[in-house]
Amino acid sequence: MIKLRLIALLAIIPMMLMGANAASAQVGYLYTSLNGEDTNQVISIEIMKNGKLGAQKAFSTNSKGGANVSVGGDARGDFDSQGAIQIIGDKLLVVNAGGNEVTVFKINKSNGDLTHMQNIDSGGIRPVSLTATPKATGSDEYWVVVGNQWNNPNAQKGGAGEAPIEMYPHAAFHGIGHKQILSTRNITLFSFNQKTGALDKVSLIDSYIGTNGGPTQVSFNANGDKIAVTTWGIAHFGTATPALSKPSRVYVYDFDKATGKAGNARFFEEDGIAGSIGFAWDKTLDQLYVSNFNLTTDKRNNSLTVLKDTGGAVVKAQNFGTGDGDDIDEACWVALNPAGDKVYVSSFGTNIISTFDLKNGKVSKIGKGDETVYASRKEGTPPGDTKDMLVSPDGELLYNIGAFQSFTVSVFKVKDNGSLKLKKEYPIEAATKRGAGIYNFLGLAAYYK
Repeated sequence: MIKLRLIALLAIIPMMLMGANAASAQVGYLYTSLNGEDTNQVISIEIMKNGKLGAQKAFSTNSKGGANVSVGGDARGDFDSQGAIQIIGDKLLVVNAGGNEVTVFKINKSNGDLTHMQNIDSGGIRPVSLTATPKATGSDEYWVVVGNQWNNPNAQKGGAGEAPIEMYPHAAFHGIGHKQILSTRNITLFSFNQKTGALDKVSLIDSYIGTNGGPTQVSFNANGDKIAVTTWGIAHFGTATPALSKPSRVYVYDFDKATGKAGNARFFEEDGIAGSIGFAWDKTLDQLYVSNFNLTTDKRNNSLTVLKDTGGAVVKAQNFGTGDGDDIDEACWVALNPAGDKVYVSSFGTNIISTFDLKNGKVSKIGKGDETVYASRKEGTPPGDTKDMLVSPDGELLYNIGAFQSFTVSVFKVKDNGSLKLKKEYPIEAATKRGAGIYNFLGLAAYYK
């Protein structure tokens, strides 16, 4: 009898092990870039079936990251953007903010490894975002647009009874320099062959005046017939009287997928909104969900704005606060879930992610009452850390990078109403140095098998 029981147990053990292996099998890979002070690296992280993250690997871009803690005063070189990594088929494109280049990698989709293929000049200074759409000819050909930020001019302190005002990159810029249009502060068009990995520069699309800053994100809409660009304004931090603040802008261009020509530029701007960073196009409508930081007191309820493109103008349709009402939470990044019925906004200052409902193009707060539903990062996370987000294809998980101080990836569970619950936080192993701004992770992208 004992022998029979032992045989039965031995038969069950392999089945149990198979079940355990199935539960932890990797289903894809998550990618971010270190954007440190030295050579830039892209980090590949296993995504497991149970939502956990597994083994990590680092791959050099052979170009420089853009972090520099010696500039920008209290900001320690911080600059913001969304869309720094794009995956097109089995190729990964990433910007190198310090090297002024775009790198093309080939992805080994069986193990997530990256093979370096090409570096190409970005067409300007400090590339921070890129976007792609198939050409009208189809096949393996794509148009790629790169946003070159140049710099993020800002002022700090300086109100009545406060510390003396500080101006970055220097006082002269805030005198007349901000009135200049720089060719290096631009969006540039490239042609990309997904099959061969060849990325070739085509033309300059547009350059931007310093008053309203350089690009923070570029993105084609779902049809590929429009490009939207958010720009940094001139932020004025650390004062109740932001005298040097200048508004950011959100541009929209018509785009011809046959010729690569962009035109009919129109934009939205509003005094008191100095930093439009991340945004997402609606999946079917001509409207954008935009996150905004460095708001004046009377504009605190504009951390999230809904902008409609009429074809002749970009107009505001709705606006919302994030976090706890009047908090200065510094909303900066936006993600939609795959179903297109939830909007997520992450806030750099307070390390929170706010959730909103989206139905028929209308945004609303979830749940009852006027409170904004939000989830917090791990307790003890230093203020000024939370950046890019990515929602899994099944809509059940949200990934978020601690980009500026903690150097981590957080995994959140998406609850039935779309709100979030923190599951676990994973340190990025290649981020071996410590200190705010030593790295400034850019981008978050993934592929699933």
